[in-house]
Amino acid sequence: MTTTVSSPPTRVSSPALPPHRFSTPPPPAPPPSKAIPQDFRSSLSAWWNNASYKEARIAEERLLRRMAMYEPPTPASPAKGWFGSAPQPQPETDSAHTPSQHSLAISTAENRAGECVSAPVELEGTSLVATLRNVFIPTPNPADAPAHPADQRDPSSPTSSTTSLGKHKSLNPLKRHSGVHSSSAQVSPAGTPASSSASLHTGAGTGADANGAESQVHGNEHARSHGAHKHKHKDYINTLEISSPENAGSKEAVVVLHGYAAALGFFFRNWESVALSANSSGRRTFFLDWLGMGLSSRPSPSLLSSPSSSPIPRRVARAEHFFLSSLESWRQQAGLDRLVLVGHSLGGYLASAYAVRYPERVAGLILVSPAGIPRGPEYRKYKTTAEGGENEGSDDEAAIAAAEMELGNGNGKPEAKGEAKQWQENRQSFTRRNMMKFFVWGWERGISPFSFLRGMGPWGPMFAGRYASRRFAAQSEVDRNDLHSYIYNTSILKGSGEYCISHILAPGAYARIPIVDRIHHVKVPVTFLYGDNDWMDVDGGHASVKELSSAGNSRAQVHVVPKAGHHVYLDNPEETNRIVDEAIKALPRVSAAATVAAAATSPAPA
Repeated sequence: MTTTVSSPPTRVSSPALPPHRFSTPPPPAPPPSKAIPQDFRSSLSAWWNNASYKEARIAEERLLRRMAMYEPPTPASPAKGWFGSAPQPQPETDSAHTPSQHSLAISTAENRAGECVSAPVELEGTSLVATLRNVFIPTPNPADAPAHPADQRDPSSPTSSTTSLGKHKSLNPLKRHSGVHSSSAQVSPAGTPASSSASLHTGAGTGADANGAESQVHGNEHARSHGAHKHKHKDYINTLEISSPENAGSKEAVVVLHGYAAALGFFFRNWESVALSANSSGRRTFFLDWLGMGLSSRPSPSLLSSPSSSPIPRRVARAEHFFLSSLESWRQQAGLDRLVLVGHSLGGYLASAYAVRYPERVAGLILVSPAGIPRGPEYRKYKTTAEGGENEGSDDEAAIAAAEMELGNGNGKPEAKGEAKQWQENRQSFTRRNMMKFFVWGWERGISPFSFLRGMGPWGPMFAGRYASRRFAAQSEVDRNDLHSYIYNTSILKGSGEYCISHILAPGAYARIPIVDRIHHVKVPVTFLYGDNDWMDVDGGHASVKELSSAGNSRAQVHVVPKAGHHVYLDNPEETNRIVDEAIKALPRVSAAATVAAAATSPAPA
């Protein structure tokens, strides 16, 4: 008899919330996302009434509710004042004001100084518990960056982040942050007296967060007003964990990392499936926003930026260090020993770089349409420090030629497809060449594409809407509206991690120091996924498999997912989830005995 093993289910719609699930009346759901602006008038209205951080949190909650039977936290108890309990505000009937009533829309300043953004909620039919929280980490120190991204680090020597975290206890995923004072407030619905009197650091309703005040107020003003905090870290990683109580002490986890111009909410079609796969192997599951992106804190971009005249390896190493160091600090704070990294696009590139830099911390790699893998048309090998390398800076003319090669179709390059094919249509050499020079000039000087979006003012929502409508055309209208709100509002927050792109990638989207040149250092299983209409080059995956095989690692494979473009996990979530499930289950299972032992030795929260 043949036994059929099915992969975890893929959610395709938001579940209804039956009344019997709640001991008290359920919190009101956030209103549906507004329609994507199609003209200047609607775009102006969306821009004028926008408070980006709050709107991004609301959009995140809408996506979270797509999890099976997601139960948001109930509203906090009434706030106490000099004259007794303050009255609770009643829900508004005007949809323009309704967002301020919802539990996850926005957090108070005091709550943001702690760990939890939402209370733990259980996924019905499983033992899995979903928790959304901020995990605090030290700010990355650019002085610790290597001279070359492929320079090998001594695993036995502590890093600066290890030293700075040594005094802090690890996190238990279902308990309070060990560094938070005992009187940390509960999550309060936005608009309640508790939240409005707490001087919300985002400046919701005023647009202050769009100007970058959010990160600074949290890091400075709140730190002064709440001096009782034991921790002194002001940067944090927005973290969604979906794990079971029986695996709460596991020292291994599957960690999913988004790409450029994205955030953890993009994986709403994959949350449950990945969590079930990880749980079956004895691992916890985490979805993260990279530091400086999504709804994580946004430190100064000077921490990752280098002058354009700097040697290419130093530029790349400093930009990578910003993310790799913060991920390593997050790992330590989460109390994990080894990670199975699932990275999309830029997240795939950084996951690979992390595996090279911290090989003892990685149990497997699953790279979904990863950026920066193959060598570009103007490829040049840069020597590592051990090889005596100290290389000169970039050359604009060479960069223009490289961009032409990638975005055009010259010198025998195979015909482009997907998004890159649009660059070939209606091509006019003189105009295109001058546009390319301007593009490369801005790229090499670190101008962020989101700077233009912020500067567009009332045209911004409409511009972002056109991108969302085109890129997510295969999604439902509700999903497109939610993704548009999520993308636009996370993109116009203070610029930070986004400035990495010109240091890591050359114009034309090829990596300055491609992963294929260093992937031979990876000794764990590696799985590549590409869409059949993907603008990322699948040949980079095949070349990497050959490099791994030559280095003695035969545990690598490439999958091409049908009916999918660059966002493989959204375009064809069923097939993506199936391949990821197989890759996770192919890894050695974390034993129950090891999990119990780890839980027994974990320090209790303060």
